[in-house]
This record gives sequence, structure tokens and C-alpha cells, in this order.
Amino acid sequence: MRWTVPCRVGGIAAALWSLAGAAPLLGQQQSAAAKHTDMSVAFRFGTTGVGGEIAKLLAPHVAVRVGGSYFSESVSKTQSNVAYNASLKVHTGSLLLDLFPASRGNFHVTVGAVTNPLSISATAQPTGGTYTLNGQSYTAVQVGTLSATGKFPSVGPYVGLGFGTPASSGGALKLLLDLGVVIGQPTISLTATGAAGNPQLASSLAAQQDTTQTDVRKYLKVYPVIALGLAYRF
Repeated sequence: MRWTVPCRVGGIAAALWSLAGAAPLLGQQQSAAAKHTDMSVAFRFGTTGVGGEIAKLLAPHVAVRVGGSYFSESVSKTQSNVAYNASLKVHTGSLLLDLFPASRGNFHVTVGAVTNPLSISATAQPTGGTYTLNGQSYTAVQVGTLSATGKFPSVGPYVGLGFGTPASSGGALKLLLDLGVVIGQPTISLTATGAAGNPQLASSLAAQQDTTQTDVRKYLKVYPVIALGLAYRF
């Protein structure tokens, strides 16, 4: 009986000493876990242009993304007595929600909103000859400068799917892929400087605009999105 108490005291002291030694390690593990914010910054390029985005995992199955991209191209040429100037701009801002079937997974379904993904504008300056608009012929002097524009709605819904996650798992770098569509159809506009003083030309332009609008919307009902990227997760 004389050794029972000292042995118990010694056992308790050893346990306390072990816990004290493990406390710093537990603190380090918790500190390391706290450093993972489940956020990422990414570079992307594709049919929406070149740009970047920031993503954050809100819950194991849900993440939010905010991004923007831009690309432009201009062309000028003269052909068949007409001087053409055309420009194409791809410029988007996006707010997207990723839904992951697997907790903190890689594959996701995406919904959200994207601003006007595409704008096209062109001008034609005839220097001679005659031109036909909606079956009617007009001289270069009568037409003046002919302008055409086409653009998608200012904001459209987006649906798609892809691979990539801001969840902090594995390496810091992650390849990204998005496939989807921006729902909306472009609006076409045709104008001519000579139409202001020529009601017949103005009527022909309006009819030609309607025909062109119908043809475009028949084949272009959505704007396709294909985007690749590289994300850094932290």
C-alpha cells in the first residue's frame, strides 16, 4: 500500500507531461489547417476572351466565382469599290455559382449571369457603282456610309459544366475547363447616312435589317463558351 499512491501520482504526471508535449503539435496542425482559405485566383482564355477570376468555396458542394475577360480585333480593307472597316469585341463580366455533386469535388455544374459576350460593328463606304438593299438598287452617292452592328443582350443567363475547384486539396495549381452557353440572341442594326433624306432607302434598310435579323437568330440562338484556365489555390 505504500507504493500505490506514488505510482498513481507518477502515472498522472506522465500523462500530463505527454499532453503538454502534444499541445504545440496540435496547435501547429490547427494553424496549418487555418491557412487553407479554399480560395483561388485564375487565368482563363477561350471564346469569352482572355481574363481572370476569383473563386471561393462557400460550402463543400458550393462555390462562387467572379471574373472578367476581353479581346478585340479590327480589320480594314477595300474591295469592289467599297472601303470596309470592321471590329469585333469579346468582353465579359461574370458572376457564377458552381455546384459540386461530390463534397469538395472537381466536377461541377454552373449557373449564373454573364454580360454581353460579343459585339460586332462595321462600316462600308461605297466609292462607285450601284448597291442592292432589299431588292432595290441605289447609287454610292445615295447610300453614303453604310453601318452595321450586332450585339448580344447586356446581361444573359449562363448554364454549363466544367472541371476545377478552389478547394484546398492536393497541389496549389489546378487546371480548369468550362463548357457552356450564354442564353440570348444578338440584335442587328443597319443604318446609312443617305437614308435621312431618302424615305425609300430608309424603308429598304429597315426591311433588310429585319431579314438579316431573322437569318442570324435562326442559326445563333446562344453564345457558346469554351474556356481553359490555370488556377492557384491557397
